[in-house]
Amino acid sequence: MKSYLQYLKEESEKRNVDLVKAFRVADIPSSTYYRTVSMRTELRFDTASKVLDAIYEQERRQNAAAIAKQLRSDNPDVSRSEARAGVKPRKISP
Repeated sequence: MKSYLQYLKEESEKRNVDLVKAFRVADIPSSTYYRTVSMRTELRFDTASKVLDAIYEQERRQNAAAIAKQLRSDNPDVSRSEARAGVKPRKISP
């Protein structure tokens, strides 16, 4: 069975997200990351869940930034706000 840390490492590599940055985005102290990596402590489920959510959030941000960059390169007259408006998630009405 995989540890939480192994799973988080695999997910962050798969999604091209820096794991230390994901800890920061999740508002988890970096000391928790370093203690876990050095095998001094084990991650709790709640902590691992927060970091996993942060990994997904970072992936979403990276994808949105890449799309906005592509839109701006295709048309240099497009402003940042117009480019980002094209990648904002839309609400689906029930």
